[in-house]
Amino acid sequence: MKNKNCNGYESMYTFLSDEDFQKHLSECEECAAEHERMQRVSALIQEAKPYIKNQQRRRSIALKAACASFVLFCSMACFQLFMTTGLYDEVVYNNSPTIEEMGLPVDEYGFLMIN
Repeated sequence: MKNKNCNGYESMYTFLSDEDFQKHLSECEECAAEHERMQRVSALIQEAKPYIKNQQRRRSIALKAACASFVLFCSMACFQLFMTTGLYDEVVYNNSPTIEEMGLPVDEYGFLMIN
């Protein structure tokens, strides 16, 4: 039988203290039945929790492996591009043209002259 002061299971669970809520459950059959259903759902969630965490852990490991593979692939592709375009020789042997060779105005020390 529903208590005349009952505002429903959710509001009673939210706003009452534990002692008052337990007292209300003993007086209100509808809230007691709802509480029993909630306890069963909670038990199912606790039972499934390790399985879900294990699944998330496997996904996380797979995602990390995929990211590491992607970074390795991109870095190898960039390295190969760097080696084949001649940039490597430019950097290692310092074959880059000087400012004067580029045709820019320089002073007597070889620095770029700005007017």
